Amino acid sequence: MNETLTEILVCPHCKKALELTNAGGEEVEGSGPMTPTSDVVTGVLKCACGDSYPVIDGVPRLLEKGLSAMPVFVESNQVEVECLQHKNNDDYEYIRQSFSREWSIFDYERDKTWGWTLDERIRVFMDDVALSRDQLTGKVLLDAGCGNGTLSAALSTLGMKVVGLDLNEGLGKAVYYKARYASELSNNVEYVQGNVSNPPLKPGSFDLVYSSGVLHHTPDTKESFRQLVPLVKKGGRMYIWVYGRRNVLVRIYMDSGRQLKKIVSPKTLLTTCRLLAPCYKVGTEALDFLGVMSFRKRTVREITLDLFDAFAPQYNHRHTEEEVQTWFEELGFTNITVSGRQKHGFGVYGDKL
Repeated sequence: MNETLTEILVCPHCKKALELTNAGGEEVEGSGPMTPTSDVVTGVLKCACGDSYPVIDGVPRLLEKGLSAMPVFVESNQVEVECLQHKNNDDYEYIRQSFSREWSIFDYERDKTWGWTLDERIRVFMDDVALSRDQLTGKVLLDAGCGNGTLSAALSTLGMKVVGLDLNEGLGKAVYYKARYASELSNNVEYVQGNVSNPPLKPGSFDLVYSSGVLHHTPDTKESFRQLVPLVKKGGRMYIWVYGRRNVLVRIYMDSGRQLKKIVSPKTLLTTCRLLAPCYKVGTEALDFLGVMSFRKRTVREITLDLFDAFAPQYNHRHTEEEVQTWFEELGFTNITVSGRQKHGFGVYGDKL
């Protein structure tokens, strides 16, 4: 974590600024807008309200439970920190555990995300937000719900400073591998573990907020959208992609799979997805060969991740284009445009007045 990241971090409870203390890091060289004075690997972020949050593996962990969410860290740093207890939100705790398990099995060396290469995902991103490389250069981007963090890192190659925000615990791996995807621009990429529905980030910090395939997995899609809006600068752009209305057969298939999570543990659900993946691969490749439906080419491992991602989330809200456009209108956006239509969802972007 670059020490300068603390300039835009806030306490998830009181929204006040945080002070970095007891930082463990090493001097590094760099250039450009994200040039660090030191690379912080371990530390504590303290708020004037009395709450404290750890930095672990170079990632500030700004969860609502504070240090009590990280007992191993607290035990090994008893002299430096004061453990504070906060009430747990079961909804978001389940979401955190679910996506942490999903991305813990992602192989950064060989897996693709959703069957797309990073070059394909960058092209999709640029089409989604309808901005050229020249327009993106020099911008500050929030990837809200960054998952495994590979896209966040790759987007820095467009000349942006990027912050990836996600609830999952595996962002330390994203930090480790970011140079693989960002190359010499890896200093322009930061990750924050936090809740997109209560973002621990300073208002007006971003030229572009991008949240694809995330908000419909929160308890209230519209409310999560509202919480992200203040982060966009005036004149900045915001883009969200959500599930749309799906046909009856797809709903039956997806909803049947999601019933599994009610009767089995996440570990067992993952094992079930591993068993289903080879059958899914054979079936979809047959349909694709016969011209009935088209599917992206994916390995069995990638299909396993996709199935778990489909079945495990506690929330899977569906919305209409008109509904989401109204959210943007109500919160003062202009140039509201539907973008990124796919067979199972759509995106909308708007510019903040």
